[in-house]
Amino acid sequence: MLESIIVNDQRNPRKTEQMPDFNDTALETQLRRFLYIGKEKPEYQPGNWFVHHYYQAKNVPSFHELAANPLKHDTIISSIMEAQNKQLVQNPETLIFALAVCAQQEKHEALRTKAYDAVKEICKSPDHFILFNKFCSLINKTKSTPKNGWGHGWRRAVKSWYLSKSPMELAKIVTQTKGRYGWKHKDIIKLAHVPATHEDKKIVFRYILQGMKKMKEENVRKPQSNLSEVGGQLLVYFESIENVKHCEDEVRCAAYVDSLQLSLDHIPGHMLKSEEIWNVLVMSMSLTDILRNLQRIHNMDFLNPNGTMVAKVLDSINEQNVTAEKIHPAVFLVAVKNYENSGKPLSFEKRKVKEQAKRPLPPPPKPNKKIVDALNKMLNFSFSIVQPTNVHYMITINMNKTMLDSGCWQCSNVNAAEAGCLIALSLLRAEKNVTVAIFTNNGIQCVDIDMNLTLAQMMRKLEPTSVDAIDLSKPMQWAAQKKKSIDVFINIVDQICQKSDSSEEGIKSYRAKMNLPNAKLVNCAMCASSTYDKEAYDKNILSICGFDEKVPKIIEAFARSYF
Repeated sequence: MLESIIVNDQRNPRKTEQMPDFNDTALETQLRRFLYIGKEKPEYQPGNWFVHHYYQAKNVPSFHELAANPLKHDTIISSIMEAQNKQLVQNPETLIFALAVCAQQEKHEALRTKAYDAVKEICKSPDHFILFNKFCSLINKTKSTPKNGWGHGWRRAVKSWYLSKSPMELAKIVTQTKGRYGWKHKDIIKLAHVPATHEDKKIVFRYILQGMKKMKEENVRKPQSNLSEVGGQLLVYFESIENVKHCEDEVRCAAYVDSLQLSLDHIPGHMLKSEEIWNVLVMSMSLTDILRNLQRIHNMDFLNPNGTMVAKVLDSINEQNVTAEKIHPAVFLVAVKNYENSGKPLSFEKRKVKEQAKRPLPPPPKPNKKIVDALNKMLNFSFSIVQPTNVHYMITINMNKTMLDSGCWQCSNVNAAEAGCLIALSLLRAEKNVTVAIFTNNGIQCVDIDMNLTLAQMMRKLEPTSVDAIDLSKPMQWAAQKKKSIDVFINIVDQICQKSDSSEEGIKSYRAKMNLPNAKLVNCAMCASSTYDKEAYDKNILSICGFDEKVPKIIEAFARSYF
């Protein structure tokens, strides 16, 4: 009934003429902002966005309003596609959620169709595909009339995703990523009634739906002469995967992992503490994955000075891998600080459990000095691969005692001053026009920084300064007075108070005096969990609370006017 009403609305020209007047520019900006920073207001906060309920349909009103305008359907989908192609979205889950919202909205069937058509392009990885299905299910249940069923468009998109894969590709996907986010491939295939259109794919679907034992029984009933070459390879592959699952011998299991080129996701739980297995995995892991699992490997005492794995890890931490994977200096800074301080800080929930247990966790082994030195060396090298945006920056850092002594919110192993200096040095190495200054009691003081300095040397160059009160408008006032053309101002402080924040008036005044209507401002409150709410937001002012390895890329996307 609802779908028929929607169709009638689309065909009735009179109703189209009476459509509300949309402020499309503002809505499209809000849409893109959500894709890049997870919110429709210009404030980025690091952390677990699933835990903090970012992914709820009520948080994206711009999508629903734009969905009511048929002329904007292509704009919505193209914005999602463009954001993915520009590769500066740091949490790709926002793209998946946006697509799910479009697929489940009830304004227009045409937009649902476009969203489902884009699933193969946006959800290329099995993780993202499963997450899309989870988001669709959750949105369905929060509608005014909750639904548990699945429509034709969803079933068509699911069938298209599975059937577009080759049999061996599909086999590797379902063995590596059996399930995610509480969903399994088995559940999705059953719900969508995905047909196996080819004999080889039937083998894969039997394995997914029935398991190895029943799949083998089914194939025994059929003459082996009917089995294709690919079918035979699939049976051997699945047999090997099952052997890995149930293998108790570390050496034999490691040989399977090596010969089949399996990833960490393939390894059964009882083998995850085996040094033999990790020795093989590290050889095939990307540097990004090694950095992500570094503390985990270290805690199992595999990186002791006499260990064989140290050399393999050190071999991976090289300039070639850093360049190939385009790893930003912020990733190395966070990795080395976490490693030196024995991992990430405990979350509130983990601290509470630890306190209740009244039993301190055993301390991990001391960090391996060779690995720390290698990470610091690559930290310095990685500044050379930062991509320029070709805009003029002015970055002003507060170097008071609080900044030097306090860890960043959500990244407390990195102090606020270090994070500020890293952002500044990244820009100095990549851009031609960067002004660096520090806040003082009298306003600001420009500092001449050699771009070839290391991060540690820059920290020593920017000497601690005692500042009673910060005026965030001072950099704009200075630039206007000196008639310097600045495209992006970046203020890095410990926190921002509503009473003392004059930055919005400062940037507006600067734009008017210099005739630069699109000059941007980024206020980074490194030690604050949030900034104060405003009645209206300037689209060219971005607030950042805390710090993580994604912050420099968020600033880059904002400087490029992607949101």
